[in-house]
Amino acid sequence: MELFNYYDIIVMVKDMLILKYLFLFCMFSVIGWILELLYRSIVTKKIVNPGFMTGCVVPLYGFGVIILNILCTLFTKINSDYKVIFIFILSVILLSILEYITGYMLLKFFNLKLWDYSMRKFNIKGFVCLKFSFTWGILSLVYYYLIFPWINEYAIKFISNSFCLFSLGMFFGVFLIDLFVTIDLLKKLKEYSFAVKHIINLEKLKLESIRKSTRSKFIKSIYPYLATNKFLKDKIKKK
Repeated sequence: MELFNYYDIIVMVKDMLILKYLFLFCMFSVIGWILELLYRSIVTKKIVNPGFMTGCVVPLYGFGVIILNILCTLFTKINSDYKVIFIFILSVILLSILEYITGYMLLKFFNLKLWDYSMRKFNIKGFVCLKFSFTWGILSLVYYYLIFPWINEYAIKFISNSFCLFSLGMFFGVFLIDLFVTIDLLKKLKEYSFAVKHIINLEKLKLESIRKSTRSKFIKSIYPYLATNKFLKDKIKKK
């Protein structure tokens, strides 16, 4: 009986951990989308939906925060005067690897570049560059000292509430639907890239689709992928 209780506790802790990371993934995918939206809109002087999904999410940030949260959890148990340096360096390495793998996989399987750092100094095949890797390190320190001390407790409280947990499930369900729709769009992008015989730069394609679309200004600005999909179909038909 006692063994059974221990097993129940282990299963419960495991389930809570999975739900906590699911919450962090969803929350920071949205926060990452907001940060990317602000940055790209300032740079391009146009409101452009960042990332490759239709909804207000950039999954790369969600996965990044999961890695960062695990890293921060480990460092809470370490007392060292050099903790800040270790967190910064490891964050730069791990998040740059994540960014590189994501960029490489999209290029390999879909002939697509979501971002291109090839024009920046100290880049690796255009997937990562020193400037943004350094930025990930700074953001990681901000996360460790300002967000991490309370985010885990908040996450546990959130998933312990039935309504909040239901909302999280609904959000993730919509995310999965969006993901499947996006994968279909990525296949169209791949077809288009082979038709025009060059790698697709998604940001340039989005801006072009916004200019050519006849949709309302609001729809073009907030959800340019709707315009991109129509733009691609027209382009592919011409080919």
